[in-house]
Amino acid sequence: MRILVADDEAGIRAAYRICLQETGSDAASELDRYGAALFGDPDAGDAPMAEVPRWSEVDYVGQGEEAVAAVRSAVAEGRPYGVLFLDMRMPPGMDGRETAKQVRALDPDINIVIVTGFSDHSPLEVARVAGPLDKLYYLAKPFETEEIRTLAGALTAKWSMVTELQRTQAALAQKVDELETAQAQILASEARSRHIALHDQLTRLPNRLSFQEFLSEALNDKRCDVAVLFLDLDRFKLVNDTLGHGAGDELVCRMTDRLARSLSEGSLIARLGGDEFGVILKGDDAQNALGLANQMVVLAAEPFDILGTKVQVSASIGIANRGTAQITGSELLRRADLALYAAKGSGRNCARLFEPAFDDSARQRAEIDSKLRAAIENDQLKLVYQPIIDPMNGLPVGYEALVRWTDPEMGIVPPSIFVPIAEETGLIALLGEWVTRNAIAECANWPEGVVSINLSTRQFQSIALIDQICDEAARYQLPLGRIQLEITETALFDDAALAAEILIEMRKRGIRIALDDFGTGYSSLVNLKDFEIDCIKIDQSFVATLGADRQASAIVTAVTGLARSLGLKVVAEGVESEIQVQALRLVGCDLMQGYFYSKPISSGELQDIHDASARAAAAA
Repeated sequence: MRILVADDEAGIRAAYRICLQETGSDAASELDRYGAALFGDPDAGDAPMAEVPRWSEVDYVGQGEEAVAAVRSAVAEGRPYGVLFLDMRMPPGMDGRETAKQVRALDPDINIVIVTGFSDHSPLEVARVAGPLDKLYYLAKPFETEEIRTLAGALTAKWSMVTELQRTQAALAQKVDELETAQAQILASEARSRHIALHDQLTRLPNRLSFQEFLSEALNDKRCDVAVLFLDLDRFKLVNDTLGHGAGDELVCRMTDRLARSLSEGSLIARLGGDEFGVILKGDDAQNALGLANQMVVLAAEPFDILGTKVQVSASIGIANRGTAQITGSELLRRADLALYAAKGSGRNCARLFEPAFDDSARQRAEIDSKLRAAIENDQLKLVYQPIIDPMNGLPVGYEALVRWTDPEMGIVPPSIFVPIAEETGLIALLGEWVTRNAIAECANWPEGVVSINLSTRQFQSIALIDQICDEAARYQLPLGRIQLEITETALFDDAALAAEILIEMRKRGIRIALDDFGTGYSSLVNLKDFEIDCIKIDQSFVATLGADRQASAIVTAVTGLARSLGLKVVAEGVESEIQVQALRLVGCDLMQGYFYSKPISSGELQDIHDASARAAAAA
């Protein structure tokens, strides 16, 4: 610590030098003890005192102006004085009062000791300009050496402690500032994280979690009616498949803006999935909610210009409202989901309000799913086979395997009922495996003919399917050339790259491939040139109107001609009359199947037909 002495008399400055010169530890011990008693441990008693901070440097000036300059320089250098011994009269320059005033302005922490025998200014007057009082001291001249040394030591200790305290406080304040800044950053980060967690990144709409939170809050108000709408875009996958996912994302964003504008304040629209939206309406009864949903159906059906292409989709909407029944949020969501399922079942592009009858349908689907699972596991299904006929000679070239199910309680359950349910619940893969395994096993007992097996889209999504079929065929010693797999256009184009890979490998193994229900999806023969396919099957909806519907006739004619030019066989499904047979033969259809030739028959009946044919051939 540094000390500054300001006195105009050389003799007094010399006296200060004697008082403030560094001495040995013995001479300073009393001073140290006194300083420690003032500013050290009050309970130390006679215990050895810790070393009192000492002054390291003493500077001397003879005028007030010099004192002010020295203090200014010390502060600028970062080496301030701890104590100023100041004479009150220092002619011809400024007096002690003015010097103290300017010094205090430069250094608020310096301890000023007024050393004077007489003064033109009272202590109170000096204190007003050079305070505070705890940093302003008076010492009368003439002074004793020990007075100077004691006061210098005590003030040195005080200044050091105050300085250290200030340094600690500054460091603590800085740390507090840092912590507050860090806390603010954490809170901002948490806010951003929560916003991300509660919002869809593509549309910036609330997501499913936010939707559920909003619904819970809305249901807490027992006086307010609450309606939930589930909206699903129809034919959205077609946009992704034909124009790409970028176009699909653009469509979702544009649809979001359009639907959001139709809602009133206080309502919420959220994106629940790829093309699924949820809407929560507060204060609207069932009929108002249905009216709004119908408006949204109309809005959704209006065309969009996406990437320079006109795109038109539609929406199916399911609605459930709380009404006077204080139902839970999960029940409300379940009802809206059932209503959405009903809207899709009604042909899509419509809105349906929940009805109690939907519950019966849902329970029936759950019952069928449970019993179908048990039937598969317990081998309670059976296969029948519809012959595929060569119209030139009327003889079968193969048989399409069709699954049948008779439940002990429900009786005969049509495939048109249990197959869609199996597709919804994911049971279709297990069902498909059962059909494939049993069809191969039964075909191995036939003397000839191809077995044609329908594959679900889910089955066709794994290249492991090939090895599974080959293993089953090897188990029953069935040549792979007697197996034909029927796939739909959806399965083919759901993942075109994987489909091409699977088809190429199947053809290498000798397995035949047929494209089923051609014309009902979104493919074309131009697209099929890149796939390994043996034949296409014209959907029965075209065959049924053959001869009566010019458009259907034109489609069948075009498809048959193009397929033959690509080297593909053509099978017409659902043939039921001689007129259809003749019309199909005229356009060059290769193969036919339907009730005109035969209803689906069991494997045993098929064997009997072969035996009868063999006997007739032998007799001839």
